[in-house]
Amino acid sequence: MTFDPASLGWDATFHTSFTEATGGAEDCRPGRVLRADRGICTVATAEGLVRASLAGALLAAGGRDPEALPCAGDWLVIRDWPDHRITAEAVLPRRTAVTRRTAGKQSTGQVLAANLDTVAVVEPLDPEPDLGRVERLLALAWESGAQPLVLLTKADKLGRGAAGNALQAV
Repeated sequence: MTFDPASLGWDATFHTSFTEATGGAEDCRPGRVLRADRGICTVATAEGLVRASLAGALLAAGGRDPEALPCAGDWLVIRDWPDHRITAEAVLPRRTAVTRRTAGKQSTGQVLAANLDTVAVVEPLDPEPDLGRVERLLALAWESGAQPLVLLTKADKLGRGAAGNALQAV
């Protein structure tokens, strides 16, 4: 299975960042993270899906700042080695990032997703919507830089009058 990079969100801005990061190295290619698991990423490239381990420089950067580690949605510089290993060398600059702040004295957090255009805030109408949670999630969505979208579910569980009242509350 191959992928058209443009269908994954690749554009001129990411291309410029990639060129600057690689200096035109022929053993590197771009890829978009589908899943990140403790030092290994599942990455979609033009040639198909690959599993890439994190390069030493990327691991060191992540040790200093956890937000430097790749997450779903990130664009990476992928290097193919002669012994058939594949490594993620760098994370290209992010346009947007949904970040969960960690408790404690440090001001760092964990990036949950990157380079999103839209963030859906999903809340059920039954039981009654938690307006505080909706407010917190909308704040997180706006802070990410993406466009928030509120989706209300389970309207079928409410009676006709109750659905209108619940929608007015939100």
